[in-house]
Amino acid sequence: MKDQRTASKRRSPWKARALAASMAAAMVLGCLALAACQPSAPSSPAEPKDTAPASSAQAAEPAKTDAAANLPGTFTNSDSGAWGDTQYAKAVNAGNRGCNACHADLFSVLPSGMNSKGLHEVDKPAAYGRVYTYNDCTTCHIHSGGDGANTGGAGPYMAPSIHGSHFANATFNAQGGNCFSCHETDVSTGELGMWDELKYTKSIGLGNNAPLEVVGTWIAGRGYETSTVTGGMVEHNVKLDNVVSNQDPTESAADLYSATNMDYPDVAEADYKVAIKGVQNEKTYTLDELRNMPQTEITYTRVCGTNGSNGGWYIANIPVKGVLLSDIIEDCGGLVEGVDTVASAGYDGWAGPFTPTPTGLSMEAYLDPNAMIALEQFGEPIDVMDGGPAYFVIPGGVAFAGSKWVNEISFFKGDGSEIRSIADWGMYTNTGTWLTPGTDGQEFKAGQPIELTGVAFSLAEQHDINMTAIKVSADYGDTWTEIPLPADMDQDQWVKWTATWTPEVAGTYCLTMHVESENPEAGSNDGNVIVKVVE
Repeated sequence: MKDQRTASKRRSPWKARALAASMAAAMVLGCLALAACQPSAPSSPAEPKDTAPASSAQAAEPAKTDAAANLPGTFTNSDSGAWGDTQYAKAVNAGNRGCNACHADLFSVLPSGMNSKGLHEVDKPAAYGRVYTYNDCTTCHIHSGGDGANTGGAGPYMAPSIHGSHFANATFNAQGGNCFSCHETDVSTGELGMWDELKYTKSIGLGNNAPLEVVGTWIAGRGYETSTVTGGMVEHNVKLDNVVSNQDPTESAADLYSATNMDYPDVAEADYKVAIKGVQNEKTYTLDELRNMPQTEITYTRVCGTNGSNGGWYIANIPVKGVLLSDIIEDCGGLVEGVDTVASAGYDGWAGPFTPTPTGLSMEAYLDPNAMIALEQFGEPIDVMDGGPAYFVIPGGVAFAGSKWVNEISFFKGDGSEIRSIADWGMYTNTGTWLTPGTDGQEFKAGQPIELTGVAFSLAEQHDINMTAIKVSADYGDTWTEIPLPADMDQDQWVKWTATWTPEVAGTYCLTMHVESENPEAGSNDGNVIVKVVE
């Protein structure tokens, strides 16, 4: 008879820690952009630069060049983008820079769909009203890995293919595309960086790193209404009203990030089995046998190991129901003496980030008491694109060491290479994600409330790095306003918060969300969003 339980946090002798299903592996952006410099949205025609009659040489220009001159991202059409209508901002040409100047959503240049072996792993459009940006690609292709940008982390190093494909693209060239369509000088290093990262810095947003209290009066004396040459604006100690924080789940599976590290397996439910090894009585369970075992319901936050920079959105708070790993161990007569490591594998061949070698997790440091084989999410059977009919869940940890389409869980004596904490890898463990506004450049009226929504999560693992603070800034991190955490919060779930902000002064603001935890060395993946406030 099924025993329906809602799990409260329980400790067991084999203390444990979290993972969740499946790593969203390499974003093969560059090689997919070979024909990618086609506009995603029309743009209003630019004003003519010269009214003189065209010369015969000009008249001989191909028609496609004239057409390209009015496309989004055309570098020769000065466009200040989300910033003010100032001479300086127009010269910066922000509206024609960065990936999304030409591609409203980078998902449009990625192949997707079931059984896309050899192509990109991403299968769903962006969730939460977001769009794919450059920052969603960098964890795989630039920021991670032992050699950083030289290897591109887990995915291919994309700079050569991105550069080659763009400069070989007729539309990109006809639009006046050049290195600064994508790049900008990083004032902190003096080297070229990426516009899509640097646009959230004070030197770009305000045109100066000096405090406005020092230079603002002087700049205002030259006729700049916001006391900045860009039309950028700040609000110190940003005032937030009607603040509410909770741990509500994601609304539906439609908002789940979907990807596969290998390829989608094709296994009939009648043939689906999960083997348990390293226990006193090794067993192989069918789906029906798992469904007839005691069922437990929990809600946990799954964040992908390749969650993008700038907060990312590969994150969800998911209600699941399934069989606790502790119940399976008990059903198998307990663990073999001396085991201290657990690993899992899926029908797709994924066995964690060390695939094809199974990735061991320290049971004492990482395995959570509510680890389970999930059989339902959001009250429904799990879709194959989300890892169904069954996936391995370890609440509190990063998703990539779990297994979608789980077919084996094994326990063994570790050799010292087992994962104890991803903080040891230098990976982000704190994440702040904007839901509203979720995209840059949205316009709002000065003096009218703006609805803000964000989610925050710390990879608590075995509750060694619990979340301690959520902070919001409207002055590039010079001052912060704290969001209260829910009472009696479950550290294995995100915090979702809402508030209203009423900017009284028009200008372009950069809102930043920062998350802190008990581990001062834990990396924070701050979320930024650019907001334009008009009279």
